[in-house]
Amino acid sequence: MSFIEENITLEELMDYLVKREAREKINIERVKKLYNDDESFDILMNQIINKDTKRFENMVNKKSNGPNISRIFYTILDIVMCDGEEIEPFDTVTRTLTSQIILYRGWTFSWSHGVGTITSVYNRENELIYQF
Repeated sequence: MSFIEENITLEELMDYLVKREAREKINIERVKKLYNDDESFDILMNQIINKDTKRFENMVNKKSNGPNISRIFYTILDIVMCDGEEIEPFDTVTRTLTSQIILYRGWTFSWSHGVGTITSVYNRENELIYQF
């Protein structure tokens, strides 16, 4: 559906939004099936971060034509926001900037807002392993 259409009705828009939300819920359930405990979540996160880092490097070097691993990563971020536990700021960046910090399966995810948004991922040992 294109929202550029001039003759879209409210019912059509609502139908589209309901279907979109249903697809997003299905995607979340699919991604949740990729892990079932903390160990499998660790493995999945490390694989995603490694592949996304390579994808970014290839994109910078203009070699990328592969699948977009970011779709799974962004779905995991949605899961983290829904199922994780919000915690207090813990470092200079999260204390200085407006931030949302969520703990999920031992991993810490933070979104710090300044001129832009910095998304950071910390592993179980609280090591910053990914930031964009």
